[in-house]
Amino acid sequence: MKKMGGGIAAAGVAIAATGVFAAVSLSGGDAGTPEARVITIPSSASSMPVVSSSTTVPTTTAAQAFTAAIAAGPAGATTSTSKVLPGINISGGEFGGTGGKLGSNYIYPSTAEMRSYAAQGFKLLRVPFRWERLQPDLYGPLSEVDRKALKSVVTQANALGLTVILDMHNYGARQVKGATALVGSGTLATTALTDAWVKIMEDYRSNSNVWIGLMNEPNRQNVTQWWAIAGQVTKDIRAQKISNKLLIPGTAWTGAHNWVSSGNAAQAVKFVDPGKNYAFEVHQYLDAWSTGTTDKCEVKAGQRVNAALTWAEKYKVKLFFGEIAASGQPQCAKEYPDMLRRLKTSSAVLGWTAWGGGAWWAYDYMFRLQSRTTTPTAHMKLLLANMP
Repeated sequence: MKKMGGGIAAAGVAIAATGVFAAVSLSGGDAGTPEARVITIPSSASSMPVVSSSTTVPTTTAAQAFTAAIAAGPAGATTSTSKVLPGINISGGEFGGTGGKLGSNYIYPSTAEMRSYAAQGFKLLRVPFRWERLQPDLYGPLSEVDRKALKSVVTQANALGLTVILDMHNYGARQVKGATALVGSGTLATTALTDAWVKIMEDYRSNSNVWIGLMNEPNRQNVTQWWAIAGQVTKDIRAQKISNKLLIPGTAWTGAHNWVSSGNAAQAVKFVDPGKNYAFEVHQYLDAWSTGTTDKCEVKAGQRVNAALTWAEKYKVKLFFGEIAASGQPQCAKEYPDMLRRLKTSSAVLGWTAWGGGAWWAYDYMFRLQSRTTTPTAHMKLLLANMP
């Protein structure tokens, strides 16, 4: 549910370009409410990573506690036979608003990044992009610049053994004639979303190692509205003989912690994919509001996935955890492994992609995965110690 990417500009929000945190609202909420979000955005004026003016370093006590918790490992750990697929989000394509120049305002994953993650055992690569960039005009042709850039990413990633998830990072909306319009509204019909995906997938319809991330974190459509949209777009995509795996999110930021209580679960049981090749995408962070906007992990936060897992196991459907993350805060070294263990041992989990990859994140970004040195970041240490 966190939002830490340049895509916020599309909603008319002022974004800090200095790599520091700035409080914003994405859905009409006030700062301090569950709807408020905190973002950190790399500078759109430079292709270099942003270095925050003040780097927070854990105290010796906190660092020691974090290291000790990792070393202790989960209770009852055994040799894994899990089929859960681990992966990484590599941010950059969603940065810098909706326009801009590739390489200056936004970027896509580099070969070096992808090679590094593949070498560490990751199997999935979630690549955020902005709908407005890939298809500047509704029902129009794709941008050749972005189309070619994404094709290059897919080709290189697949050669490294990585399956690519094309993540439309738009929150159930996009800019239309200078204003934000919700998918399913009079300004932005459901058919527009279908049209975009059909054109995007023309390059990949025969490639089973490219998955469709239908929409990142819809949050302003109610459950009835959103699931009607998701069902119709799925039906229409399949009618075009596109058989790639579909990742279907819920509304309400598609949180795993409230998948049942939000009403998403009740709607999801009625979802039909004519191609029978899908999973439901959920996200889960471990801070107070499950937003991913602070470095804190709440006690027992690792258990927040339980209800969603129980539901999915009951109905024999698959869940894909598209965003998960934790910081170097000591409690995170307990809660994150606990959650990862639950995902690893559940028959309902297809895979996960951890949030925080991407060279343009501030070096002190709490979820950063790419290290400046040969020493893994706190987040990466937790992942590597708890791989499926």
